[in-house]
Amino acid sequence: MSTITISARATTPVAQPVDSLAPNSSALDTPADAPAHLRRALDHIFHRTDLCRTEHRAIVEITHSVARAVFEVVAGYRSVSQLAFVMEPTCIAKIQRRALLETGQYSVEPEPGTAHGQILSLHLDHCFSGAWECTAILGFKNRVRAVALKIEPWHGRWQVTDVELI
Repeated sequence: MSTITISARATTPVAQPVDSLAPNSSALDTPADAPAHLRRALDHIFHRTDLCRTEHRAIVEITHSVARAVFEVVAGYRSVSQLAFVMEPTCIAKIQRRALLETGQYSVEPEPGTAHGQILSLHLDHCFSGAWECTAILGFKNRVRAVALKIEPWHGRWQVTDVELI
């Protein structure tokens, strides 16, 4: 009985007897078993860079904070002007209209049944244009809601250019 192993030096698979792969063999102690080595290999295969990782982390943080803030505005206990630094004016106007429809007015105290939402899931999709399309699902006391965001690079920072509440 033989097993097929791929040697780092050989370009074709080499058949070796099973007996030659003893548990204390040096084949199991190679760096190929280390998670860091696998991560570097996968990064090379999928052309991922450190810049991609930092960009992804920034998008996750922005999506997480903006999604919660949007529903706090809609619930009526956060001012929409607090999102002006990260959103386009059209998005701010859309959220303000939605908040006026749902609450009727802004109030300092939260409406009954509207707690600060907990992020249940985030879904991120990187577009060819460089923008990110993100969906966050938030769980509240009595309901589950979702927000879809389009985040684009703008003058060296990220800006939400479209928002949809579900």
